[in-house]
Amino acid sequence: MDEVSLQQLLKGNHRALLLVIDALPFPIYYKDREGFYLGCNKAYEEYVGAKREEIIGKQVYDLFDKVPASIFDASDKELIDNPGVQVYETPVHRSKQETRYVKFEKATFVNEKGEVAGLIGAIIDITEQKNLEAKLKRLASYDDLTGIYNRREGRKQLKRLCKDAARKERPISAILLDLDNFKAINDGYGHDTGDIILKTAAECLNRYSRANDVLCRYGGEEFLIILPETSLEDAAVIAERYREKLSQIEVQITSSETLRVTASFGVGELDLEFTDRDLMLKQADLALYRAKDQGKNRVCY
Repeated sequence: MDEVSLQQLLKGNHRALLLVIDALPFPIYYKDREGFYLGCNKAYEEYVGAKREEIIGKQVYDLFDKVPASIFDASDKELIDNPGVQVYETPVHRSKQETRYVKFEKATFVNEKGEVAGLIGAIIDITEQKNLEAKLKRLASYDDLTGIYNRREGRKQLKRLCKDAARKERPISAILLDLDNFKAINDGYGHDTGDIILKTAAECLNRYSRANDVLCRYGGEEFLIILPETSLEDAAVIAERYREKLSQIEVQITSSETLRVTASFGVGELDLEFTDRDLMLKQADLALYRAKDQGKNRVCY
């Protein structure tokens, strides 16, 4: 057989070429430099919802809604103007279907004169990969039980906010709170009941937190609340409000028994002269222990 150029194979939809690309499970298409489809594989037929014969000779605006079509068209033109390889990821919104995340991998091809004649593209569905990445990211930042930030993310946010407060010379405070008698609840009623108490407490704290405050589960039954733009005195007032709201909660354990949720609070403020966030946390921790020693269910600073 005489040597046949890739351009000729694509434009003629050569049988051998179709057999190869039809065996691939992901959508593949090819176009001329003007954006008209030269061909595609069966997976692309399914992706578009049209037969190959209906796709050839059309442009993206004939096959897709206006918004995604304009995005596809712009990226194709950019590749034609800058020949080579183009790889990018994007969400794809299809009518009456859930949003999918796909990776486009495209490359230009040339004619016998070495001129850019068109492009070949492959579409790889990466929705599961993206969902897994989002799940892992959430696990890295959020507490699985309560749904609020975990200790690692709380420390990260604390560092960022303290640095910002020091730069702007603005106050920032922190509240450490520890649920009272939690070990006795776990021992007496079991860990499932303990988990309910923790989730209920987190929901209450989250419900009454201000928009800019940062809440995290700092330890087993310990929570950290970071209060930007807040002095020690104001933070103590806010802590007292949290304490009061928590103390009003009664968790139904059995049909005839309820448990009250209380917590002890310690408050600390960042020293803008030394800007040591660990010192602020230590102050809050010492105040928390003082609250425990003085009878629990109270705020100290």
